Amino acid sequence: MANLLIGVMILLYTFQSAFANLFARHYAGKKAYASAVYSVIYGVLVALGTLVFSAFAYHPSKTTLILGAVNGAALVAYNTLLIRAASLGPFSVTMIFNLSGGILIPMLWSVLHDGETLSLWQVLAIFVMLVSFVFLNWEDRKEGEEKRGVSLPFILTVTALGCVNGLYGTLMNTAEKLAGGTENKEMIITTFAVSAVLALLLLAVRAKGETLPAFRTGGRAALWALLASTSACAAVNLLMFVLSLVNVAVLYAMDNGGVLIVSVLWSALVLKEKLSRKKLVGLVLSIAAVFALSIL
Repeated sequence: MANLLIGVMILLYTFQSAFANLFARHYAGKKAYASAVYSVIYGVLVALGTLVFSAFAYHPSKTTLILGAVNGAALVAYNTLLIRAASLGPFSVTMIFNLSGGILIPMLWSVLHDGETLSLWQVLAIFVMLVSFVFLNWEDRKEGEEKRGVSLPFILTVTALGCVNGLYGTLMNTAEKLAGGTENKEMIITTFAVSAVLALLLLAVRAKGETLPAFRTGGRAALWALLASTSACAAVNLLMFVLSLVNVAVLYAMDNGGVLIVSVLWSALVLKEKLSRKKLVGLVLSIAAVFALSIL
């Protein structure tokens, strides 16, 4: 049952990423504002959708409010760092740090702080998953293409990105454990509402008088934002439920790896992109790791 729910969650997060990419492509305003505008819309719709799903019941404890507010800030920091990393260095390295942080930090916290245990085989499978990230994100430089260096600011940025990604997952798991799963909706609503407010403030500082016009996204972009937010709303609510069923390290390894696997397969089978040998190796390793984690 848990593996089936994880599979659905992986598909939902994959849809979210695909729709978010389509939003960015069709956004009618200045491209510099696309990410911030998306973050505001995404935060509002996920919070509102969860509120409707919970029949407008919202009774968070002080602890959940604090964790949700910090998590909302982490979500905004994640989007900001991801954009900055893209401007400083290779996307492949960015994704390796990003995905690895999303797995390692929750794993270390759950083992060292929460006292959860992992078998040797689970640890090995997670290690194989991390290795697969390197192969899946390995980009061969094309002839004549300028090589992008790995500078100290870039390394600091992607390290912070991985930490923030891991913090988000850790706080979600912590909130679920502390409240025994009774305040999952409150945690989600607080997280995404705070992220929307902070993203709007950052957009206002940056865009000034162009803040409101920036939300003239165009009809197609608005549709993609709605679909991305709907997918994200369903995915994060499912995530909070599955956290009570599966070890957090195993869950995030399967989630991050699964989304990457589906994305690569989509590129190859639907978009007809040719897979390099390195990507094929990474695909085999990641599929083997997900399969191992699902049965161990």
